[in-house]
Amino acid sequence: MNELAKIKDVSSKYNITTRTLRYYEDMGLITSTRSDDYAYRLYDENAVKRIEQILILRKLNIRIKDIERIFAAPDSDVVLEVLNKKADDIDSEVALLHELKGIVLDFVRQIEQADFHNDEQVKVLYDKAKEIEVQLTTPDYVGNSNVTLSPAKHLAEVTEKLEDKRITLPTVVKTYMQEVSATRFIGKKYESGNVAWDDFDDELLKAKLAINLKELHEDGDSIIGLMSHRNGFEYWLGFFTPEGTAVPEGFEYEDFPAAAIGTAWVYKHDDDWGMEPMAYERLKADGFDPNDDWWFERYHPIRSGVDKNGNVILDLCWFLK
Repeated sequence: MNELAKIKDVSSKYNITTRTLRYYEDMGLITSTRSDDYAYRLYDENAVKRIEQILILRKLNIRIKDIERIFAAPDSDVVLEVLNKKADDIDSEVALLHELKGIVLDFVRQIEQADFHNDEQVKVLYDKAKEIEVQLTTPDYVGNSNVTLSPAKHLAEVTEKLEDKRITLPTVVKTYMQEVSATRFIGKKYESGNVAWDDFDDELLKAKLAINLKELHEDGDSIIGLMSHRNGFEYWLGFFTPEGTAVPEGFEYEDFPAAAIGTAWVYKHDDDWGMEPMAYERLKADGFDPNDDWWFERYHPIRSGVDKNGNVILDLCWFLK
């Protein structure tokens, strides 16, 4: 490819949204150029090849975090490590599925031996089903002392392991709208790729604000990752505060008028990111009209707890037009 490719052409060719392409650029995975006579993003041959690589890895369910590691590595060691780990995860899941299949077939054989036209045998099956129900709902139930692990307990154990092993795809579990009054965002601004989480002391900022953020609204005490394409790509860390709040020394601010906010709850792995395009498209599909000027990640203390599978719910929010 000798000519630069327009973003809309790349989007169409690879069946990927322009917003996803812009997100990959925000994350530093690809770069684009601009020409004097064309206002939109253009991609050279290297950028298009990189996009193809990203799409291949995403189809293999490789996380954005691991894709960044792969591209930052000087050789193929990291990509081999990531793919081998993915293969091991699949092997574990397949083994558990085979075990689950065996349990199901055992139940099938037991049912095949019964005659559903025989009232006595139907009663035996009913009693057996009740026994299984007890075993599944009572963890300490042992059953026949001569059996080390009953079929029902075996089923419960295998399905729990399978759930732990199963690869959880990111999923939007809820969308909704909030009305908010005029507000001032106070925090620190970072350039793309230079977000210094370890340097951001949210408790210090809360203390300097001297405001009960929880009283503002349900999500008031959430740390906010505020983003904009206003000047390149900006990423802020901080809190939304009432209009006119004094800005503590060492922090910056942005004022926002009263607005409606569209929120998508994304269920994802704790150390994965790159859910923004999915959330944006889901909000549009649900009838919202998100504004691209500003959007934010809301790390809600209640919803952001990690579950047993290492997954969290992250709020992704846009100001609505």
